[in-house]
Amino acid sequence: MKIFWTAVALLAALLVQSTLSQLAPGPARQLDPFLLVVVYCGLAGGEAHGMLAGLAAGWVQDVHFGGPVVGLSGLTKVVVGFGVGAASTRFLLTGTGARALVLFVAALFDTLLFERLASAFELAAQPLSVTGLLSRAALNALLGGPLYALAERRLAREARR
Repeated sequence: MKIFWTAVALLAALLVQSTLSQLAPGPARQLDPFLLVVVYCGLAGGEAHGMLAGLAAGWVQDVHFGGPVVGLSGLTKVVVGFGVGAASTRFLLTGTGARALVLFVAALFDTLLFERLASAFELAAQPLSVTGLLSRAALNALLGGPLYALAERRLAREARR
């Protein structure tokens, strides 16, 4: 069942990103719905689930929105998924604030790692300013925190049935 809901979440992320890219290209660069899915999978399922969700999310993101090197987003999302999953098994990250902070740090790390890998492959990636980087991380954290709480409430309601 976990695989099914991860696939549904990735499909929803693809739809959100595609719609945002068409309607508002500026904010579409700031919001990363694939990262929201990867971080949630890492928090809820541990390292393996976070890595596999990161691999799938990164590949979908690269194929649909990426540049000349397919797999760059996949690599960054795998690393982020593993890191979040490892942290979630070692620390108590159940509150909305803690999860939003994890998402903030994950968004910072994902963006910085992508920029460094792009420069290693000599790809032209537009680096974000410090303000842009912090606003991107804050936007993802502000949207992800309530979404995670909503998902947890729904899962808890289904578990009671």
